[in-house]
Amino acid sequence: MTAPPRQPGPYGEPNHFGPPPQQYGRTQRYEQQYGQPAPGRAVICPYCLNTIDWQDFGTVPLVRETTEGPEALTRALGESDERWRHRTLGAKRQCRGDGEPHYLPADYGELEPLIIGIVGASAAGKTHLLTSMIAQLERRRAMLSGELTFRPLDGRLRQRFYEDRVRPFLEHRRVLPRTGRTERAEFVYGLRVTSAHTGRSHAVVFFDVAGELFDAHEYEATPFMSLVDGLIYVADGSRLRSGDRWNPWPPEPGFAAAIAQLTDAPARGPVPAVIVVAKSDVLDGVDDDETVTRWIGRQDETRLADLRTAKLESREAFHFLRRRGAELWLEPFQPGSPVTLHFASASGVPQLPDPELGAFPDDGFGPKRVLRPLLSLFSMAGLVPAIEMEEPPGPPPPPLYY
Repeated sequence: MTAPPRQPGPYGEPNHFGPPPQQYGRTQRYEQQYGQPAPGRAVICPYCLNTIDWQDFGTVPLVRETTEGPEALTRALGESDERWRHRTLGAKRQCRGDGEPHYLPADYGELEPLIIGIVGASAAGKTHLLTSMIAQLERRRAMLSGELTFRPLDGRLRQRFYEDRVRPFLEHRRVLPRTGRTERAEFVYGLRVTSAHTGRSHAVVFFDVAGELFDAHEYEATPFMSLVDGLIYVADGSRLRSGDRWNPWPPEPGFAAAIAQLTDAPARGPVPAVIVVAKSDVLDGVDDDETVTRWIGRQDETRLADLRTAKLESREAFHFLRRRGAELWLEPFQPGSPVTLHFASASGVPQLPDPELGAFPDDGFGPKRVLRPLLSLFSMAGLVPAIEMEEPPGPPPPPLYY
């Protein structure tokens, strides 16, 4: 589990765990010792968007969950470092920026946030895709050991993620339930990532909310979009087909609300994004268009250098979706926007026909190319070095592309 950030000790010494700043007069002693105001660390809460002083343990207390509710933690005078660290394992910081208490990992504010949102319509496959992405990222951490080291940001959150998502889906091949509406949009997974490229440690967090919130343009329910550092747009590839034919009118992918939120905050600049054609396994082997077949079977996510072909894949996927009447799926492409486009499948095979079973078949089951979009996003967001992509042959892309 994650220990809380290092706090000043009971007598104001730096680099020791300690109580909230007001206790034992920490701020006053700092000013007397250094002749200047005690430093603060301004952090924007991703849940309520209020700015909080992470070093103010009175306003943003350190708490732990109990059966009777949250309990504020303070260090007893003379308490050893070892006992204090043990008592505060798994603790959180409580924010009340909007009047209602909500909780962040204890060291969230000590790290540089990298907030990633999953965008798409209901039943597009967002939850299955994110589950496969996270599982593959952790299984293949050795591949990135020279660039990234990471561990869970919140041990209990990781436990829930694996019990509720990874084990049912990837170990038992069960269909996961749709993401339901919640009172507050909170990230479903978080990693503490140290990047050799940036030389810093980051809190990389993933938001996965109900698709209905994007369908209905419920902006107040997705405040994290005002802080987002990267987006994963997910479109349901199976909706391109209708029986054994191409669907002449593919449905809207649920991207419009997210794009509107970003457009209304132009000062932030372009946000890196990937568009993922999920469930691409259903398009594999279609006789009259081999575009997906050429890509879905590739083993091109075993190292960062495999991203050299991302621009080629993006261009081919772009033209493929245009041919199939899915222009709305390409809306995240804006002039100058850092966007790549990918074919992927969280399960590798379609769900069994009988919905009562709620399962995937054994034969052929397994994620396909789910890590590649995430690595591309990490590269565009600056978490890992930018990969020089090969220029595709042929005519230049359409005006709205790159």
